[in-house]
Formats: sequence, structure tokens, C-alpha cells
Amino acid sequence: MDIGICQECSPTMLVVLITPPPVDEDGRMAYARSLYGEKAMDMPERTNEITGVYANQCVELAEELQIPYINLWSLMQEFSGWQKKFLSDGLHLTAEGNAIVHKEVVKTFSSNHLRAEEMPYDFPHHSQINGENAEQIFRQWS
Repeated sequence: MDIGICQECSPTMLVVLITPPPVDEDGRMAYARSLYGEKAMDMPERTNEITGVYANQCVELAEELQIPYINLWSLMQEFSGWQKKFLSDGLHLTAEGNAIVHKEVVKTFSSNHLRAEEMPYDFPHHSQINGENAEQIFRQWS
């Protein structure tokens, strides 16, 4: 989605760009081998180098547009053992990886004078949704 469109629709909206996390290529290969055995490709489908290029472009765009960003790609690699600590299969986040994202999002919100617990809901809270009749709460909400 175009960032400008988001800002036009809601001038008070805080747009935050978040880079992808790094990629543990060895972890991706081990995961592929666990699924496909000998049929696994010799190269991972994603590389940390290319992911870094994408992350840097994301940071440059955020700086150009003067909007906040979270550079997960760089941040996570500052930790020893990030490959296993933050990534479950070389790509997807572990609980600790998600905790880093949460911490950084909260910090970014706070530095922009926002507190998640004070923000209004756009939709009903999940606890209000009846799985048997989910539409009902949405009708009441609108």
C-alpha cells in the first residue's frame, strides 16, 4: 500500500516502516532438508545479503519520507547467536524474536506520544467476538 494514501486517509496516523528480520541461511537449509530431504535445493530461497539490501532501502525510504522505522535486520544481528535465538527456521520469528519486535514497536509509539492501551479500537476486541455469530458484534460496532 502506498504510504501517501495512508497518510491522506488519516493525517494523524502514525506510519512506521519495519524492515524484515535477518535471514539465517544455514537455518533455512536445515529446515528445507528436514522437510524435503535430498530434494532440498543447495541454496536457500532467501539470503541475508539480499534481505539486507531490502532493509536498507526501507530505511532510506523512511528517512526520505521523515517517518519512523524499526531496522530489525540490523538490530537483531547485534546479538550473539541471533540465528537460533530470534529465528525458528532461519526465517520466522521465535518468541524472543517477537519480543524484540514488540519492544521496538512500543518504544516507537512512546517516542511519538502514543500508548497502545490508550488507542481506540477500530474493531471489536477479540474477546467480544462470538465464533458462532461473528457478524453480530461487527454490526453492533459499526
